[in-house]
Amino acid sequence: MAASVVVSSCKKNELRSAPFEFTDGKALVKINHSCPYAKNPGIIIKVNGEKVSSAITYSTPYPGGGLNTGGNSYADYLAFNPGDNKISLTIPFVGTNNDSIVLHEATYNVKANVYQTIHFTDTLQNTVGVTTIDASNKPDSGYTEFRFVNLIPNSTGIDLYFGPDRVAANIPYKGTTEAFLLPAGNSLAWTLRDAGGTTTLGTAYTSASTVANQRVFTVYARGYRGLPTTDIRSPKISFVYNK
Repeated sequence: MAASVVVSSCKKNELRSAPFEFTDGKALVKINHSCPYAKNPGIIIKVNGEKVSSAITYSTPYPGGGLNTGGNSYADYLAFNPGDNKISLTIPFVGTNNDSIVLHEATYNVKANVYQTIHFTDTLQNTVGVTTIDASNKPDSGYTEFRFVNLIPNSTGIDLYFGPDRVAANIPYKGTTEAFLLPAGNSLAWTLRDAGGTTTLGTAYTSASTVANQRVFTVYARGYRGLPTTDIRSPKISFVYNK
């Protein structure tokens, strides 16, 4: 098989975090489907022509999940052969595994023994994959670790705020930050602003789960600027579980 899910047994409703089973020599990869289609079709992920997911909708990290996303509460990864892999995002014919529409297909290079996420954004011929290198370890007790990636195609620079504090400044489209830490347990609102601006873009997000002790997240801005908050494609903040 081209890819397999790295998992282990766990108790029901228990948060499990990678690595549960390190696969030496494999590339550990998560696919974040964040392509903001208005009709939000179910999309199947294929790797080297092989189906690796069921139908998932916007916005879902696979395997596993996140906060303000589809999926579950796990930090699962797929195990790829390192090097070049062809990744396809497809809409199947109803009731079959046969492709109806190939929304995106391109080759991505992945690294052995590294946790990494390929974040897909935009639509049709403008679809791109943005790769982030994910943490291999948890932070010390008392902290939560984050990276931020801007997946809003019609943005220039985005500021990320946690409560009144700016924690990422002027991040361009497809740009990412280095890892940063926040004290665990202090739940405040997460908001997006245009770089240097004062007005919140889209919808704020608040959840105590975003600052759970020793969790690791990739925070991502998604959607399109300029749309009303009632539109599924309006700007939002979501979190991928990395650990």
